[in-house]
Amino acid sequence: MKKLLFSLFLGLIVSHAYSQKIEVLECGTDELMRKHYERFPEQKAQDDAFNLKLSKLIKSGKIASQINKNQIYEIPVVVHVVGDGSPIGSVNNKSDADIIAWINYTNGVFAGNSSSGMSATSAVLPVKFVFAKISPSCTATNGINRINASHLPKYVSGGVNSDNTTNAVAASEITALGMWDTSKYYNIYVVKKLASNSGTLNGFAYYPGGSLDYSFMSTSASAVNAQTLAHEFGHALGLRHTHEGFNDSTGACPPNADCTLEGDLVCDTEPMKSLYHSSIPYTCQTGQINPCTTQVYAGGERNVMSYTFCFRDLFTQGQTTRAIAQLLQYRQSLINSPTASTTPPNNTVTLATACAPTSITNPGNYNIGVTSVKFGSINNYSTNYKVATNNFYENFTANYCLGTSKTNISANSATTLTVAPGTSNSHIIKAYIDYNNDGQFNETTELVLNQSNVSNTSVATASVTPPAGAVLNTPLRMRVIGDYNGTAVTSCYTPKYGQVEDYSVTITAGDALATREIKKSETNIIKVEHTVVVKSDDKISSLKIYDASGRILFDQSNIKATEFSTPLNVKNIVVIASATLENGKVITKKLKF
Repeated sequence: MKKLLFSLFLGLIVSHAYSQKIEVLECGTDELMRKHYERFPEQKAQDDAFNLKLSKLIKSGKIASQINKNQIYEIPVVVHVVGDGSPIGSVNNKSDADIIAWINYTNGVFAGNSSSGMSATSAVLPVKFVFAKISPSCTATNGINRINASHLPKYVSGGVNSDNTTNAVAASEITALGMWDTSKYYNIYVVKKLASNSGTLNGFAYYPGGSLDYSFMSTSASAVNAQTLAHEFGHALGLRHTHEGFNDSTGACPPNADCTLEGDLVCDTEPMKSLYHSSIPYTCQTGQINPCTTQVYAGGERNVMSYTFCFRDLFTQGQTTRAIAQLLQYRQSLINSPTASTTPPNNTVTLATACAPTSITNPGNYNIGVTSVKFGSINNYSTNYKVATNNFYENFTANYCLGTSKTNISANSATTLTVAPGTSNSHIIKAYIDYNNDGQFNETTELVLNQSNVSNTSVATASVTPPAGAVLNTPLRMRVIGDYNGTAVTSCYTPKYGQVEDYSVTITAGDALATREIKKSETNIIKVEHTVVVKSDDKISSLKIYDASGRILFDQSNIKATEFSTPLNVKNIVVIASATLENGKVITKKLKF
């Protein structure tokens, strides 16, 4: 029998019993990731290292303290509907209503809702797709982006097939027509036809944490009653197929000596074969014996991540744990993305003109640069350097609306600066603040962070206290740089492999009485000018600020710092600030603005 190179996934089955032949559609994630790891072996090493870390947490029982299964994580999505010239509402150019209904149905699969066909015993996968409300150009959007690919004859005739572009186009030709920042949006492409050398595909998705991150779906699988998108986003959260490790040539069952490191890496999913290799084809295996356990199938035959002729109607608690761990490790930028808000952040400032790079020395997809900056109320995620976007310089002080890129800090105390490097290779990380506002960065007095050998799985940090004489109450330029370790980095250099990012910092004189007040208590929340400040001996987990009616004015999670501040653009109102610490303690305070 011809060896199958791709994972089989049937997304449109809605019954447990079949009397007719069903067309088998395929999911290309397995082969996609095999090729991806061959091209980027460092990303395979990164995934293996995290899987080993997660295995230890599971075996030690400490994993429960690392995740919160009761929180629903909202993921902003943009659905790119790739038309072939057909009118909107036709099968190859689905209507907005069709797309909305499909996303809502998939959210029901995640939530375990019976209306989406899910079993009452299914674990909840605590994610929810929300359509992006802010486009990359800062305009309002409904999260559905229409791409007209009718000018590509091969797409019109054959759709997408990255393995064979004789009569089709590669996925990269489609993403080149429209790709929204993958650190702010999860990109889903709906195409008229999706195929590979192995046959027709339902869809595919990349595992998290790599240089490529999006999902492709065939239009036939992008519909209500199809579990395919939930299956593919399961892959995007690091879930494997339930039969991972099954040898389709010999028929051998997946290894399962260590269920945290073998098979699908999940312990409460039974080891199993691909059920498309069943001796009774097109028949649901519920009630039959699982040859890998010699017991009756215990739900694996109905798992959303399985290959089966049963209707897929459940996730397990182990899959939920693994998915959340991957989400928190690799997708913080999506969890915290402001693109799901109707009100974009206002980062507009006027800064002294400074040098800016105009080119990069060695353009290439080496995944080097900066992926996150946290400093006071700055909490910005970005994408490391990529050839496609040529983002060697990111000026986040201009009309930037996809993250918070300006902050106020106190002249009287230290503020922690945290910078995350690109997703591969060791980095050198530097940061400067133009304290005297002269448009230049002194390599000695204005260098606030200088750290070498920063691995792609760690961060660079510094405690920043403004010097005496720093310009107050004026927006100052902060420059953050990430490049390949060993690169000679200065404030005005030309990036070699990485990136330069600019932010805005305003130093406030602060209120001496308020500073004394905050030191009286282990944890406190105060107002310093137009800023809410939280300081604690324990790390702060989240901060929410409400007005008197209960409307949320500010909501930030995963702070993981002992000091946090955010400006609040309100006047003549009373707000309620509620800070949750990582030890579970909640501090609430009313503040008058």
